[in-house]
Amino acid sequence: MSKRILIVGAGGNQVEMIKKARQLGFYTIAMDGSSHAPGFAVADAFESANITDPDEVTRVARAHQADGCYPAAEWSVEATAHATTRLGLPGCRPEIAERVRNKRVMREALAAKGVPCPAFKGVRTLEEAYAAVEAIGLPVIVKPADGNASRGVKRVDRIEELPAAFQLALGKARVGEALIESFMEGEEFGVDGLVYEGRYILGGITGKHRSQPPDRFDLGLCMPPLISDADAQALEDTVSAALEAIEFRNGTTHIEVILHKDGPRIVEMAGRPGGARIPTDLVPMAYGMDYIADSLRIALGEAPIEARRFLRGSAIYWIPAPPGRVLSISGVEAARALPGVKEVVVAAKPGDVLEPIIDCVTRDKVGYVLTEGDTPQAAIDAATRACGALCIETEPSGAPE
Repeated sequence: MSKRILIVGAGGNQVEMIKKARQLGFYTIAMDGSSHAPGFAVADAFESANITDPDEVTRVARAHQADGCYPAAEWSVEATAHATTRLGLPGCRPEIAERVRNKRVMREALAAKGVPCPAFKGVRTLEEAYAAVEAIGLPVIVKPADGNASRGVKRVDRIEELPAAFQLALGKARVGEALIESFMEGEEFGVDGLVYEGRYILGGITGKHRSQPPDRFDLGLCMPPLISDADAQALEDTVSAALEAIEFRNGTTHIEVILHKDGPRIVEMAGRPGGARIPTDLVPMAYGMDYIADSLRIALGEAPIEARRFLRGSAIYWIPAPPGRVLSISGVEAARALPGVKEVVVAAKPGDVLEPIIDCVTRDKVGYVLTEGDTPQAAIDAATRACGALCIETEPSGAPE
């Protein structure tokens, strides 16, 4: 009898994960809060239920006799940890899940084990925020303690900017807490990997083309990054040490790291697969490694078996567009025909109203290009050409921006 896996989260980012589980011969149950989640169409079975509720995840796993639960979405990580602990299934303990979900708790756990961190403070009131900035010193980053997708993240250079940044962060925080930390100079990277019985396995490192402050989010990603082998090894070693420090022993991770002048510094940690098609496409395109297959195996208590087979380049770049009502979209077929372009996905359509792009959510409403090449620079060049071939024309919508 094939093993049964509950995939907690069935949105657009999880569709390929669900497909992969079925390709591996696992009976696949998809769970999502939306009754119209796209992952439902590709699963063996599905249930619409609250993925942030431990009781609901436990109920669905028990009802479908799941052999493992896979936290595929950010908001499902803690609930899934509670469910697997209750049911005696593979996974991480709830207190470990909290360390990768709550940035203040993460910072405290890392600092306690001697992993270098920026100065930081969790705050719940504006008065506490002012006191934190006075103690830390400007510039600072203000972010939701439990946010994701760069929502609610602002750099504050002047004290006058703090109230708005604090309110924005608090508005995106489900736990009612914002984190204020000293701004870390340096280039940021994403590090995706697996942990099996305490052993860290690198999937890949993504280099980033980032937006300018005060909003900080990714405009493009490439794999592998355009850095030295020594810097790449330092990033991998820092991530491995950080995961050991928070006692993360089994699961899938996506970690943001800044290459600071004094060495790598952890920005954020996540106990689930990365987004932006990193685990499903960028890793296999760059290395020939079936990363998601091993990720799913670990969730079922099986040992990973995949390995890198080659070294190429892959990239994903998001399509730029001015805010307003979309009048027309052109150049799609021309972009698709360019060398190195694997896929062009345009999410916007005529009549849609696009907001100013300030985070990953507003960015994703436009679309992206996925490219490959013999080298990462070749993949980046292909992505740049494809984005340049596309044109999204808008007009003012009349709605407040």
